[in-house]
Amino acid sequence: MKLLNLLLLVSLITTVSCSKGSKKDDATADSGDMMSSDADFIVDAENEELIIEDEPLVASEDDVEPIVLDESLASSDVELTEDEGSYTVKRGETLMMAAFNIYGDYRKWSNLRDLNGLRGSSVSEGAVIRFKKPSTEFVWNPEGLPYLIKSGDSLVTVSKDKYGTASKWKLIYNNNRPLIKDPNLIFAGFTLYYIPEREIASE
Repeated sequence: MKLLNLLLLVSLITTVSCSKGSKKDDATADSGDMMSSDADFIVDAENEELIIEDEPLVASEDDVEPIVLDESLASSDVELTEDEGSYTVKRGETLMMAAFNIYGDYRKWSNLRDLNGLRGSSVSEGAVIRFKKPSTEFVWNPEGLPYLIKSGDSLVTVSKDKYGTASKWKLIYNNNRPLIKDPNLIFAGFTLYYIPEREIASE
């Protein structure tokens, strides 16, 4: 008897909802069709302002600004264990630059990515990321003037630009050893430091 009443109720609800909906279909849906519906609710075309599109989780190639993939990174209330610290991402920084500032080794960026549940190496300015504390704190006090590496730069092109000759690339390399692991590999967006020519001449 209870089963019959339940089926009658489901049939009645189905009939009412179908008759109030659009005039697309005169047939009534059974309870199995109702359960397989993906939508939580339907918005009429006239009520388009009620439709909210979700932000994508991964930035497309057209996006200029990197995105935070974990909403918890936008808060300074990141829960840390005893062996962890937190780092606030500065404007224009990637996880590679953050890894260099924390560990003195940009190659550890994937550790930050994995620890914070991110995809790729992009994070937003102001994001707070967790990191495992290094055994010794990294401190780098570079000498000279800053130079922001641009796409297409090499140590040779920077040497030509700053010294007028390609032959002084090794001076730049030696002055930036913590930052440059391989003299053939420098990254756009990183800042290296060079000693002005007048100071080199005075030594």
